[in-house]
This record gives sequence, C-alpha cells and structure tokens, in this order.
Amino acid sequence: MPTKPSLLVADDEIEIGEIVKAVAEGLGFEVTCVEEGSTVVGLVDRMKPDVIALDLRMPGSDGVEIIRELGKNRCKSGILLMSGMDQRTLTSVQSLGNESNLNIGSTLTKPMSIDAIQIALSPYLGAKEESSPQTGVEAADTPFDFGPAILYEPEVQVKALRDESALRMRVHAQWHLDDSRVIDAHELSTMSIDWGIGKGLSKILFTQSFRNAQAWANQNFKPAIAISLDDAFLTDLSTPDFFAMFADQHRVPRERLAIEIMEESLSNEKDIVRDILSRLRIKGFKIDVVAEGEGENILPLIGKLPIDRIVIDMSHLSKKNNFYSDMETEFLYSSLTSVAYKNEIKVCAAHVNSYEILEFVEKCNFTSARGTQILAPTEANEILTLYQNGKLSKISRTN
Repeated sequence: MPTKPSLLVADDEIEIGEIVKAVAEGLGFEVTCVEEGSTVVGLVDRMKPDVIALDLRMPGSDGVEIIRELGKNRCKSGILLMSGMDQRTLTSVQSLGNESNLNIGSTLTKPMSIDAIQIALSPYLGAKEESSPQTGVEAADTPFDFGPAILYEPEVQVKALRDESALRMRVHAQWHLDDSRVIDAHELSTMSIDWGIGKGLSKILFTQSFRNAQAWANQNFKPAIAISLDDAFLTDLSTPDFFAMFADQHRVPRERLAIEIMEESLSNEKDIVRDILSRLRIKGFKIDVVAEGEGENILPLIGKLPIDRIVIDMSHLSKKNNFYSDMETEFLYSSLTSVAYKNEIKVCAAHVNSYEILEFVEKCNFTSARGTQILAPTEANEILTLYQNGKLSKISRTN
C-alpha cells in the first residue's frame, strides 16, 4: 500500500489547525497538529513530514526563529507559511526561507478559504510515491487517480531533429476527474475562467512542472520549458516578481523558461500587458505568443512587444487539399518567418501531426516544430527515460 504524505500543522489557533487538518485529511494526508512554537523543530526532526503548514505568530518560538532553525538542520520538508499579517510580511519570511535553502511553497493569509488550503496542499499529493530514488520525477501511478496531471510535448529544431540539445518541452495541463474523464488543456482553461480559479490552478501546475524540471536537472537533462500563462496573470502587475521568485525558489534558471500567451490576450489591457511582458523579459524569461489563424494578425505587433517566438497552429493544413503545392499558402508562411527572423524572432509550428506537414514547415523555413509527428505529449518519467536511453536524440520523421 502506498504511504500517505504527512503534514505537520503548527498553529496556536486550534480552530485553524482543525480546519487545515480536516481539509488535508480529505485530500489524503496524514496530519499531526501542534500549538506550541518551541516544539516544532523537534517534531520535524523526529517526524520528517513531507509538508509543514507553519503559522508565523506562535508562542514559544515565532515563525522566523523556526525557519532559521529548520534551515540550520537542512530540513527537506515543503513549507507553507500561514499568517493573519500582511502579505509583505509573508513574502519577507518566504525570502528568508529561500535564502536558507528551504523548500518554501505557498503562503496562506488568514482568514483562508477551504479552496485556498486545497490549492496550497495539492502540489504535495502523492509525495511519497511521486518518484523513484533514481529520478525524483513525479510518477503517474499515485494513490490518486484524479486531479491535476502534467504532460510534456517536445519541440525540436526543424533543421536538426536529431539534436537533443535543441529540445524544448511545452507543459500540457490536464485534470483527471474521479469518473475517469480527462479535461484537456483547452477545456481546463475555459473552466478556470468561468470559475475564477485560473491563478490558483496555474500555481499548482507550475509547482509540479518546476519540480520535474528540477528532477530532470539532477539527471543532467536540462531542456527549455514553455508554460502557458493564464490571462488572470496579465492584469496583475506583480506577475513578473511572482514568476521570478517562483523560478528562483525551485532553482529553475529563468533563461530556460518561456512564458506562452495567446495572441488575443495582447488586445486586452494593452498598457498593463505591455508592462508585464516587458518586465518578464527584463527578468530573463522568454516570451512566446500563440498566433490565431495563419498568423496574419501578429505581424503588426512584431517589433512593438518583447516577443521571442511566434507559435503557429498548423492543424488546419490537414483539411486543405494539396496544401504542400499551394504557392499562396507557402508564400504566406514564408513571408511570416522572413519578417520574424529580421526582427530576431523565432517561429514554431504547432500540431505538426503528419510527415507532409513537417516537410511543409521545413520548406517555409520554420525554426522549430511540435506535434505527434515529433512526439505526442508524454509524462515526465517517460521523457526522462527516453533521454537516459538516448532515444530523444533519435527523434525521427517516421514516429
């Protein structure tokens, strides 16, 4: 039987502790509660919990003192900070924890909702069985057959399909329902907008994908990673600072991360979006824009926004007769790639699902390609196994 992930809740407010305990046990955690700050470090040493939910204001020892001691003891537990104080204080303590090389996760400001607690704890579900000692990558076979799931779709250089060093992995989000139905990324995005949970859900997925990137790096596998950004982040001026902190906290180099946004997002709150994208770029992140249609509307934006890569959906080509020999279609895409390259912007072909489409994007001089013709979205452990077996360097046009 798989072992339940363990949670230590340290909070002198008994009611808060009981609420967190009830929510955590409902998610599948084994929970211990403590109310005295001075006992936390000793309990952590004995229990070695997977997660610690730590209140900052406790009798005996406060949260900062506890963080300092846990840092000295090289604590490996994930740590969630809780407090009724302002967010600036939580962020300050979070930074102290990061400087002590602790695994500081989410912060919870009191009063906190059940949804907020669930979102903060969800990344730690299945912590006991998320990896083998060799890889440290999340395993697909956890005791939970529902909830968030991460797949990775390789993107490779069109002219160098056998060069693994050119690999980029695009994160694919899914949600598995308890009735075995799988909600794909598009439906999930729509639902998150309708329910107003986009940012919280994104943080769960970012945490899982960053952990996998960290585990890959431990095996000397360091592809670039592209992550789709929910529109809710594009109206929040704190987004660049959040991503910088999040990436640094998980020790994923910013230059290996691409933030992917939809073209339609660029037309909303233009000044704010321009501000956020500019600061993300200044902080070292790459910016990808997924163009609508055949990319004709993205051309006026080239040179006006800090774009590193344009992504074009090629799936419609499969419905077009004789597209390979269609001079007008070829001219359209060749012109787009030419203008992009003059502005030092790369162009990726998405949904390259046949050999004919792959040949066409080569002819039109695309930089890179992704799709089932390259490799279908795959779990993190399988990606790592392919890399370790040398098969990622043999990605061919006959998959």
